[in-house]
Amino acid sequence: MVRLTPALTSRKILNISYAAPQETLLAVPETLPTAEPSVPQIGYTVETADLPAFNMGVYRKIFVAMVFGAGKATTAGTVYWRMKKNGVSVATGSGAVAANTFFTFNAYFYNVGVDDLLELALWSNRTDTVWDYKAYNVQVSRLILINKPRLLCPCNFTSVGSGPVLTLGSPAVSGVGPIRVYHLDVILPTITSATNYEIIYPKDSFGMFRIYYGDASTSNSGTLLTSSTSRPMHYRNYFPLQIVMRGLRGVVEP
Repeated sequence: MVRLTPALTSRKILNISYAAPQETLLAVPETLPTAEPSVPQIGYTVETADLPAFNMGVYRKIFVAMVFGAGKATTAGTVYWRMKKNGVSVATGSGAVAANTFFTFNAYFYNVGVDDLLELALWSNRTDTVWDYKAYNVQVSRLILINKPRLLCPCNFTSVGSGPVLTLGSPAVSGVGPIRVYHLDVILPTITSATNYEIIYPKDSFGMFRIYYGDASTSNSGTLLTSSTSRPMHYRNYFPLQIVMRGLRGVVEP
């Protein structure tokens, strides 16, 4: 009697849970210095509890951290920023802020891990610019569920969410980035809700998908957003909450 190996693996269900963002709203706003501070005002050390959690082992993933800093300009001026990872500058820049206007800097650190120190320094060319809000959240990108077999048939994004959901201050969302899904490094139509695929082959470069802000866009960089009424003004990403798939055996890697 010949024992045949099934062409498909057993059905696998990956559930991903995301930690709630850490948020702080200062009771008394702090004035920004007019030169870059030696010690950044905002800093977070990545801990295991901050990372998205999986109900099963996965072959590979990349974590993207989002750090937010917000405040208000009384007089029109320029707000400057610098992102640091483990004490090393990642990116720096500046942006104009109108009088009596809130600002929020959205900083995105690509490929972070436990014990990484992520910092955001803010300063202004005016003496009446303040900051009073900070937040931090981590999302997953470039996920590869299993190594062998890599070919997934089918591969269904059965549940999709968005975040981070910020609640302190007077938050507003400027935009939500769609999920970029890949087959053999070719981008498929972006998605913002549950979507089924007949076949996906995730390669090492992009994996199954990339989140938009922090990977597909503004990787190791950031964006300064302004608003007359809202802070934090921020971006969100769509991200998968559940993926259901089977692996197809006997396929030679492309």
